[in-house]
Amino acid sequence: MKMVKYMLTAAACVLALQSCLIENDMSYPRVYANVTAFAVEGQESCTINTDSQTVSIVLEETAYINSLKVTQSDISDEATCPDFPKVDDVLDLTEPKKYTLRTYQDYEWTISATQPIERYITCENQGSSPIINNDSKTALVYVVESQSLQSVTITGMKLEREGSEIYLVTDGVAASDPCEFPMEGVDALTALEFEVRYDDVSVRWKVTFQQEIVPIEITSAIPWTYHVDIAATYGRTGTPYIQYRQADSDEWIRFDDVTVDGINISASIPGGDTSVEGATRLLPGTSYEFKVCTETAESDVVTVKTGTPDQIYNMGFDEWYSTKSGNYDIWYPNLNESYNVWGTANPGSGGFIGSLTTRTETVAVAGEGEYAARLESKNALIAFAAGNIFTGHFGKINGLGAILYWGTPFTAKPKSLKGYYAYKPVLIDHAQAPYEDLRNTTDKCQILVMLTDWTEQFEVNTTEGIFVDQSKNNTSIIAYGKLESDLDTSTSSDADSNGYIPFTVDLEYWREDAVPTYAVVIACASYKGDYFTGGEGSVMYVDEFEFVYD
Repeated sequence: MKMVKYMLTAAACVLALQSCLIENDMSYPRVYANVTAFAVEGQESCTINTDSQTVSIVLEETAYINSLKVTQSDISDEATCPDFPKVDDVLDLTEPKKYTLRTYQDYEWTISATQPIERYITCENQGSSPIINNDSKTALVYVVESQSLQSVTITGMKLEREGSEIYLVTDGVAASDPCEFPMEGVDALTALEFEVRYDDVSVRWKVTFQQEIVPIEITSAIPWTYHVDIAATYGRTGTPYIQYRQADSDEWIRFDDVTVDGINISASIPGGDTSVEGATRLLPGTSYEFKVCTETAESDVVTVKTGTPDQIYNMGFDEWYSTKSGNYDIWYPNLNESYNVWGTANPGSGGFIGSLTTRTETVAVAGEGEYAARLESKNALIAFAAGNIFTGHFGKINGLGAILYWGTPFTAKPKSLKGYYAYKPVLIDHAQAPYEDLRNTTDKCQILVMLTDWTEQFEVNTTEGIFVDQSKNNTSIIAYGKLESDLDTSTSSDADSNGYIPFTVDLEYWREDAVPTYAVVIACASYKGDYFTGGEGSVMYVDEFEFVYD
């Protein structure tokens, strides 16, 4: 009896402890406090970043940064912030302003503004770009060696905000009338002083002119697959042109279709223009020599090698294999287990609901033994999962999300990605922070391409919110392109009988002179799937991807 009493007492203690643990483990729900809309008079743009909790405003030149009238201001319905700027309030953003938005937690937001001012000085026979220092209010203008400093023609000048007027200062006194451009025959042997006026502000600038020797030389030669982009300089004497040849040839080809901007020369050789006499499309994977010439001079020879028109394995999505997981087939878009070029979320979702991404005979281009990829977004019991396919491979389940490895080795430089896709979106019925406002809007599909110079695959962790920074701040991205659409392709006049339409994703090269090491190609049935946000039942088909080269 005593033993039973002890057991009951111990059980009560355990239950009490468990009760305490459960009670202590409970917390308020995480409700984000976001700025959802903001604008001021005189802005060119306003960017709201929920990740960094910033509102970044770019102002027009004529705006007064110390007196900005608020025209739009909204924060999340659940959030409070009594001192947050309201419509018709006037803000001084000469320095960033910080505000604390509150829900169950505090979120510090920063509102800041920048006001870019275009400044330039142009003259005849100009050399390198002028050095304009706004802090010291000084400028150094270069002219070519043949230009006399005793008689300079200034063709244009802007040193302060739009609408300002410029007055020449002589012996410390500003002229009574503003300068009119072009100003011809200006003696610039010594520094010139100008007074710039706008509103009630008067600013003095000192401008110095200096001769420089401009060499005739190729400053960059960027090879693509079938052409090479040339940049060069010359001293503005004579008519410049380019000569090129295969590295193993003795015969030079003259190329006159060059663009001249002051001392700078640019040309795309042959740039697909076969109408130029003697010009033919460059051969891929071939070394070429280039030099810039005038009637009296020529540069040193520069040698570069064109790229090759490479493709990624299985871009037509014809090769698949499957394995069993309980009652489900887990599909892989590769020939066998030895290939890890394409990955999906199937290894994570398969054990719960089967494969999100499967092969299908509903293809865009018919042919014996051909398949396409079918991507469907589903509720994977523990979390929403978007149907996807990507270069790389699935790592493992991690909490409510997963670890993925993005990218496959790749060194070519395509112009674009083309192919076919079909899409049937539904309304977004799963949404997590910070995308709750997308609920009940139409889902979107996504096709994304990135070329990078990574040394290894990028580890994505959806649970911890670790993703590739897809902004231009990410210096590891060489080229980027993206398509997002909520179009039901079956309604398009371009659709085939299976609902496919052709697409082209052009690549924007952020670093043209860099050579890629990895390619990331992704197709996804729900564009915010990484954030567990999308429409259950959105379905996408993709087929016949191909890189295009120029």
